[in-house]
Amino acid sequence: MNGKRNTSPTVLSGPVWGAAWMIVSAALFAVMNGFVREAADQGMHPFQIAFLRSIFALLFILPFTLKGGLEQLKTRRWKLYLFRGGAATTAMLFWMTAVVSIPLAEATAISFTAPLFATIGSALVLKETVRARRWTAVVIGFTGVLIILRPGAEALEPGALAAVGAACGMATAALCIKALTGTEPAGRVVFYTSLILTVATLPFALAVWVPMTAEFWILGVLLGFFGVTAQMFLTSSFKAADASVVLPFDYTRLPFIALVGWVAFEETVGIITWAGASVIVGSALYVVYRERQLARPPTKPEPPH
Repeated sequence: MNGKRNTSPTVLSGPVWGAAWMIVSAALFAVMNGFVREAADQGMHPFQIAFLRSIFALLFILPFTLKGGLEQLKTRRWKLYLFRGGAATTAMLFWMTAVVSIPLAEATAISFTAPLFATIGSALVLKETVRARRWTAVVIGFTGVLIILRPGAEALEPGALAAVGAACGMATAALCIKALTGTEPAGRVVFYTSLILTVATLPFALAVWVPMTAEFWILGVLLGFFGVTAQMFLTSSFKAADASVVLPFDYTRLPFIALVGWVAFEETVGIITWAGASVIVGSALYVVYRERQLARPPTKPEPPH
């Protein structure tokens, strides 16, 4: 009847859920990185940290995987899983090195170049057309990296370069996640990612292994729990909505990680890091905006009246 208010419960749309899951994922990743720094401060090498994060994540996801039956693990997309696993391994080893070497917020700000690297990859590898405005945004974004790194003003830290390498791996892994979630459930993606990461990081960890203490075991469990939970929310976010919709909310990682760094390690974020991060985020958001605009079908002209 006209005039009646709709009292049915509101159903949140896919983009709203996608944005919410991405913000939760960003917060969980920030906490996990705090535990990475704590493990390094206790004397653990980044490669061993990477392995412990991977194997405990696998152990957390395994009961849920087995509960659903081995049938759900069947897939025909092995090549993409292996490629995604290789990219994720590269990103993780570089990222762990960056997190234990430079301030958390600085490493996070540099990692925001991932969408810019994705644009470069789509042009060079996928042969997609990238026009002048997006190339300009990419150049401006990397100017933000130079603002943070200040080459020439002071010695360029290896940890900062590791953060750049991690961003490259993150970009490749993110593209693979979006391709996989078109046909694969989130649980399967996270399981195979954790399995490949565990196997791939083991040789690196064995080369630098230090004996496990009670504190190391506890930190390993926390790394695995927060890592796999964050990964589940991240994968669910990409499944709920287009990457161009949810990726901007990944930038909430910076205030989250700045809070973790300040509370746990008394790190403060300098104005130069905030300025460089703003340039990177602004250019990356423009790239995402342009990709979303170009993905829309052309509007048909209205017929004459």
